Amino acid sequence: KGLLNELGAEVNLLIPESRGEVVETTTNSLKRDTDRLIAVGGDGLIHQTVNALVGTDTTLGIIPVGTGNDFARSLGLDSGGLFEQAQNALSPAVEVDLIKCGSTFVATSTICGFPATVNLRANNLRFPKGSSSYTFATLMELPVMSPTFYKLKLDNESLEVKAAAVIVANSAYFGGGMKICPDADTSDGLLDVCIIGDVGKFDLLRSFLKVRTGDHVDHPKVSIYEASEIEITGTGIIRGDGEPLGELPMKIFIQRGAINVAGGDNRPPGRG
Repeated sequence: KGLLNELGAEVNLLIPESRGEVVETTTNSLKRDTDRLIAVGGDGLIHQTVNALVGTDTTLGIIPVGTGNDFARSLGLDSGGLFEQAQNALSPAVEVDLIKCGSTFVATSTICGFPATVNLRANNLRFPKGSSSYTFATLMELPVMSPTFYKLKLDNESLEVKAAAVIVANSAYFGGGMKICPDADTSDGLLDVCIIGDVGKFDLLRSFLKVRTGDHVDHPKVSIYEASEIEITGTGIIRGDGEPLGELPMKIFIQRGAINVAGGDNRPPGRG
């Protein structure tokens, strides 16, 4: 708060007592004509905050101090020290798309299959913390990984695939810094769909080792599509921003220009 005051901002500090109170606290703040809401946290907090901000003119500022920080990373807001991040949070805003999954909005990506079980496992781990939890969870879930049959409708194109993972991405990163869709643009009105096909356990692990740079897209059983409306039919859980979204089947849409994010850069990071 003191740092934001030094930068000329008039600050009202909001401290929800639990995760369940975030949306209520945010909504109550918006009723007081809040010009800018600065989220100090990770993708879980961002997920709850954007669901309160959609349909308002309030700008979202981000100071990323969470486990994954994938949304901030995709918008170039994860670098620098606290002072630079506070400056970004008070900078002019850019319009950013969101995923609409059922009745819930998602900032980063929705995941089915192996990544969803890894994400669930990582969130339940007490140790290790940080991005290492995703690596540890991947190794724990790998022995029981089994590709699943999915039916997908991507706009007017229908697919039937046997896949280890289906990821629908608004932004490039997931899983604490992995470039699952390196060319995903958060302002182009399209969702990037990454399908990791019928691969074995060793091949899947080898592919995931390349996700940090985005080079997994060269694998012959990895396919990338773009669409604005997506329907996924199959079995299993679906998660987004590290949070549970329910079970398949699910309809997914792009919500163009849904929120304004301070200091963001919509350009995709690309590979490398």
